[in-house]
Amino acid sequence: MLVNIINLEKIIYSDETDEAVLPGREGQLTILPHHAPLITLLKKGKIKLRKKGEERLFEIDEGILEVNPKEVNILVTLPANAAH
Repeated sequence: MLVNIINLEKIIYSDETDEAVLPGREGQLTILPHHAPLITLLKKGKIKLRKKGEERLFEIDEGILEVNPKEVNILVTLPANAAH
């Protein structure tokens, strides 16, 4: 599934990913390919993206998650000290 992580300044990440684990307001969310459409808020925490056994982490302050049939869009604000 295509995952895009975007903030106001730039696209932070855009690539095919096997699994996304996100800090939802109501608890941890795991998004896999063919997930049902979803829009929800994200809280401060780490986004974990897994692709072919490798993991990438992105720390966020908060965000909005949109899952649709074509892609997963994650609009985020980053901590002041974040370097991506």
